[in-house]
Amino acid sequence: MLQSSGERVQLWTHRLYSPGAPPRLQGSWRGGDFHRGQIFFPSKVGDLRGVVLRVATFNHPPSVVYVQDDDHKVTARLGVDMQIVNTLAEALDFETEFTEVSHDELWGYELPNGTWVGLVGKVTNELVDIGACNVFLEIHRWQLVDYSVPYNFEHGCFVAPSPKPLMNWRSPALPFTWDTWTTIGMLLVVGGVLLRVVELLSINPEAQEFSGVSYAYLYMLGSLSGQPLSLAPHHQPMRVYVGLVWVTGLILATAYSANLVAFLSVTQMSRPVDSMQQLSDSGLRLGGHAFWATQFAASIDPIVRSFVDRLETDIALNQLFDRVEAGQFALIENEQYLEVTVGAKYTRGGRASIRIVPECLLTYSIGLAFQKNSPLKAYLDPVILHLVESGLVLRWRREVLNYFTSLYASARTSSGTQRNQRSRPLSLNQLQGVFYVLVLGCLTAFILFTLEMLLSPSRPTIQH
Repeated sequence: MLQSSGERVQLWTHRLYSPGAPPRLQGSWRGGDFHRGQIFFPSKVGDLRGVVLRVATFNHPPSVVYVQDDDHKVTARLGVDMQIVNTLAEALDFETEFTEVSHDELWGYELPNGTWVGLVGKVTNELVDIGACNVFLEIHRWQLVDYSVPYNFEHGCFVAPSPKPLMNWRSPALPFTWDTWTTIGMLLVVGGVLLRVVELLSINPEAQEFSGVSYAYLYMLGSLSGQPLSLAPHHQPMRVYVGLVWVTGLILATAYSANLVAFLSVTQMSRPVDSMQQLSDSGLRLGGHAFWATQFAASIDPIVRSFVDRLETDIALNQLFDRVEAGQFALIENEQYLEVTVGAKYTRGGRASIRIVPECLLTYSIGLAFQKNSPLKAYLDPVILHLVESGLVLRWRREVLNYFTSLYASARTSSGTQRNQRSRPLSLNQLQGVFYVLVLGCLTAFILFTLEMLLSPSRPTIQH
């Protein structure tokens, strides 16, 4: 501030964020020269002298974790971001006044009229001085707010439903792959034909049963399943051929029965979603904050860009997690938040009902948000760098992860894990495929019996 009196000009200054402090004289100009009492550009925020700075935040573990009493009143705020803010307050001597951000708005988005809401909206509209809650440093918001130096790093990841148990009626077919079953079918067809050929070309005739086509295939089926018919060939050519069939059937039946035990005793799961491509092909609806739409649109990966049209932003996070568990949605959020939420709320007996897709988006830096051109940035950044270099940020991160996980430890008792480790008898649900095979065989036999009754000539009446 300049103040002139005749040929004398005085330079006065004030201290930012200290509205009650009087201005100070920095120097004066008189007689064509400056008469300096102090430096012209002193530090104005090196010591804020207990001024109150407004901080916008919301509960978003592990960055911000609210400790609440029985009446759901917030008694403390934990997490890396809150530790950063509290340490800065001690170092620069200021108090904090927290402003809650609605969970419908979170980090914020732009309304059709150009107004921003949420955390970014509160900062850019100068309703608060600092925004702190896992704020990603990215170009779109940088046009509205300034960022501090980063103190943490994070991935944007998807969470999708965990693999579901396969329908147990398929269990009799699971021990072999489909190409193996095809080969066994061809072996049955060709083997029955060869059995008839060997019988026809043999000099010494075999038992009359071998001359029937249906018996030949029934004999081959019994041999391949390890249950050959009691009738044995009498002559050398047929014995050599049938012996080879028995050895082949023994190997196939042993392999099938051993593998069937594994498939019946261990629940078979569907294929998990492990990549962006699988997520795109899964048909799952995609939910998340509006922020991710800008990230998808800016991606060079065509698969990620295609998520822009699928993203639904009008559903609350807690509801989205339940819909992911129900197999309807996939959710995009930061990896640490997904890890603690899945581990604490959606894991029972060592098994999670939802899982994080291993393939994630690029790494994001995390920092505080300031008003555009805020003088706080130049003075808070060095302190934040000291905290990162000292390793305190990593320590705070481990502490809050342990604390948040312990909140839900009582819900995850060890009894469920112990029950899963004990041997359990096979249930009817696990063996339903076997009974389906029996029912299918009975229906086939009934159809063949009906056709035989309709197509066969009438039997002559026996007269006594």
